[in-house]
Amino acid sequence: MPIVPDVIGKIKKPIDYAGLRGGGFTDFLSNIISLIILIAGIFTLVNFVLAGYGYLSSNNDPQKISAAGNKILESLIGLIIVAAAFIIAGIIGFVVFGDQSALINLNLFKVTP
Repeated sequence: MPIVPDVIGKIKKPIDYAGLRGGGFTDFLSNIISLIILIAGIFTLVNFVLAGYGYLSSNNDPQKISAAGNKILESLIGLIIVAAAFIIAGIIGFVVFGDQSALINLNLFKVTP
């Protein structure tokens, strides 16, 4: 029987949120904030692409052009809000933890080679 090589490595268990003393709450909060920012960024990008497609396929219809322009503006405002969330998370992380990336690091699990 041939030995099959371990192609993907070993997967460690997810972070154990061991309570407040072990930093469990801050790790959990960091993961939630990162997940929310990631979802918001992806939604903004998809919305921006769909708005651009609506603008290109408007066929000089003033209502479609206006709707696409409004959607592009809303997408840009959403992108600004996501960027501001990163900035605020960096400032809070620096003030509270002394590290700008303390709230932004997403470490749900690690793969070891």
